[in-house]
Amino acid sequence: MNKIITIGRQFGSGGREIGEKLAEKLGYAFYDNKLIAMAAEKSGMSHAVLTDADEKAASPWLYAAMSQTGQTGFGVNLSANDALYTVQAQIIREIAKTENAVIVGRCSDYILKDEEIELLNVFIYAPAEARIKRVLERENVTTEQQALQMMKRHDKQRKLYYDFYTDRKWAAHENYHLTLNSDKFGIEGTAAIIAAAISK
Repeated sequence: MNKIITIGRQFGSGGREIGEKLAEKLGYAFYDNKLIAMAAEKSGMSHAVLTDADEKAASPWLYAAMSQTGQTGFGVNLSANDALYTVQAQIIREIAKTENAVIVGRCSDYILKDEEIELLNVFIYAPAEARIKRVLERENVTTEQQALQMMKRHDKQRKLYYDFYTDRKWAAHENYHLTLNSDKFGIEGTAAIIAAAISK
């Protein structure tokens, strides 16, 4: 039975980096932005359009320019957000059937809830001060106010996306097997805790 670890995360909490460390530690495949490229290849949709739609709820202003003969069979009036969610869901289920993996975001915890796999759903969070510091170090912003605004914008987008496609509440503890404060344990420590949880 394949083992899949899904990682939901607050923006600036280090969720992606933790996922990469975890995959490396366990020898698992790692999927984050790679899923966008895979969805573009599978669907024939524009990579740029899908990047704009990634982890955002459906928008009436953003539509996919798709071929009627594309592999997914979507019509041209399906929003890019809906098309991306549908194709990524197919890809995520295929991954779960073929290999052990760490998957970041994309409602993967919900998508895989009924699959016959060993599933560990994790949510990574951190205090605002720690997240602001990380954003200032890693993003193209120069003030704490800019960092805070970026955090709020990304988290709002992730919440709207998750809530829209799952009918659940993003970051609600009951949706995850494990919630961890990355500021408390650090990147390496958080990855180690998750690795221990999946190996039991």
